[in-house]
Amino acid sequence: MKLIIILFFTISLSACSGVKMISPDRKLADKVDTSKLYKQSFLQKMNLIKDKFRTGKTDAALKDLGAMKEAELGTAERSTRKNLIGVINFSKKNYEGAAKNFEEALASSKEDPGLESQIYLNLGSAYYKMNQNDKALATLSMADFRNLQDNEAKKYHQLYALLSQQLGKKEQSLSALIRSLEDKKTIADLKSEARYTQAEELFLKLTPTERVRLLEDFDLEKNLTVPYLAFKEAEIAFKSGDKEKVADYSTWIEKRYGNNSEIMNLLKNLGVRSENENVKIDIRYIGIALPLSGERKSLGERALAGIDIALEELGVDPAKKYRIEMKDTQGSSATAAFAVKDLIEVNNVSAVIGGLVPASATKEYLEAKKHGVFFISLSPVFLPKEEKNHLLIEVPASIESQINHLFSEKMISKLGNRPAIIYPKNELGEAYANEFWRRSKKLNLDVTGLISYDRNATDFRETVKNILGIKFTREREEEANIVNDIANLEKNKSIKRLQNLQPQIDFDWIFVPGLPKEVVQILPNFNYFDAFNLSYIGVPSWRSELMTNEGYRYGNVFFMDESLPTIESPFTQKFQTKFNKPPKFVETISYDALKIVSNIIEAEPTMSTRQDLDLALEKKGNIQGESGQWKLDEDIWMKDMATFKIKRDGVEAL
Repeated sequence: MKLIIILFFTISLSACSGVKMISPDRKLADKVDTSKLYKQSFLQKMNLIKDKFRTGKTDAALKDLGAMKEAELGTAERSTRKNLIGVINFSKKNYEGAAKNFEEALASSKEDPGLESQIYLNLGSAYYKMNQNDKALATLSMADFRNLQDNEAKKYHQLYALLSQQLGKKEQSLSALIRSLEDKKTIADLKSEARYTQAEELFLKLTPTERVRLLEDFDLEKNLTVPYLAFKEAEIAFKSGDKEKVADYSTWIEKRYGNNSEIMNLLKNLGVRSENENVKIDIRYIGIALPLSGERKSLGERALAGIDIALEELGVDPAKKYRIEMKDTQGSSATAAFAVKDLIEVNNVSAVIGGLVPASATKEYLEAKKHGVFFISLSPVFLPKEEKNHLLIEVPASIESQINHLFSEKMISKLGNRPAIIYPKNELGEAYANEFWRRSKKLNLDVTGLISYDRNATDFRETVKNILGIKFTREREEEANIVNDIANLEKNKSIKRLQNLQPQIDFDWIFVPGLPKEVVQILPNFNYFDAFNLSYIGVPSWRSELMTNEGYRYGNVFFMDESLPTIESPFTQKFQTKFNKPPKFVETISYDALKIVSNIIEAEPTMSTRQDLDLALEKKGNIQGESGQWKLDEDIWMKDMATFKIKRDGVEAL
């Protein structure tokens, strides 16, 4: 991970290196009237020179700059001119010449604090390119980054962090990393940055005293990274049983960041978990919330059949007396949430199994989360990753589990690092798209397409044209005219052209988290627009008769799903014997849910409080179930997934 982050810094700095031309009409930390420093005639001339530079006419730009008479320029103008000469030399990889000009520019830059700070950044970047790291860091240290524009300040902090890290100055590196993240407004945005991962790693390597000192250094800065790192400290204290330290950090955070709802929700949940130290439970008393009446009654009864087999197995040992408390959700989300609340507050169960359908799973989990209670969901929970934790296990593969597999090193090496996504405009599609974007951003992958579609549409050509770059004819007008001219010269006028522009395939693969009935209408459009033999990746629902019959026609079609057992399991045999039919998906995951709970309990059967179970789950690391294995990653249970390819003669596991 460290290597990836260092490479990320290097690539970013090589691309832009913090070197920038100065424009006087900018927002500064210090209020400076730049109109008194720069004449309009000078600005007009500089803009013309910059335009030449931007269009690749570097020699002409340098010639124009050389022709300017310094005696006719003001102090700040002379500095601006020298800075631009340095920038142009930097672009030509003449770093020594660039450094010389930046040094000369500094001599007359005092009047404009923004200009001065930018030149220090430019000069530090030049020294960095010349492998003079000590000199580069010393130069950056002389700049006041508060006078830089936001984007330039970020580059400044990134370079400062990299240099400090290379020179063994860990606290300086961490401070710069934190400041480079100050534009992040949500925890999801923060955690999607590889720089945050590195910041957290460095933070945890500090001594407790150093951590406190660093947080206090940022006391007056509204940087989301700071309270989040403080929360991580409070969480570590909670796990070690240090209630006083938890209270200290919580008070510190609340006093300074009490208006941040995300941080306060995290603190609230941690407070509930701390209070659970005093909540005594019968560890083998399990709550079940299922639809036992209403439209989904049959589904609930099927789930009960799977739970029944698990109970029979658990009842073999008389020393382990499991009790079940049932609540009927009546197929209503509101009733389901109330049922979970009742199971926890009235019956005081140790864990709850529920969420048979996605419509109620989220509300049921959120109710359990309010009380810090372990919840096993029988369907995916459509919440951002930041709102989930180790007290939730989604028995069917969660969205996070699927995306985790999709962006695994093995999959990226097979598929390529330029992904695209076409997703449905609904809650499920947006959940997939958000996690897809977050993970690709964290891995610094080049997402070349992020396109949504209407599930009720009957024609998906516009969606496909969009991702293939065919729709944007204005940008490709010249190419379209050439193709039309060629078409007009064709002798056979009876041939109808399906399109004028050839597809622009700038992606390696496309993720399509749609239902099979939608997918078989979308994929043919790629062939229609001459985009053949592309790679498509789908979700578990693609393991269907429709996709098996149609999927192989459209190119390399893969999907993710759980690995299937090669032999009949004891559960399948018992279910067949008792009910005279094989178990299906609902029966299997319901059986699995109760077995998962029992496996966790029997690992530490002396647990007597909710907090005991909470901490036991964090220590568990991995859980083996009937339908697969889960591993704890970033406080989320990720289910192991497999990849399958749809072929003419069926499905092949890779």
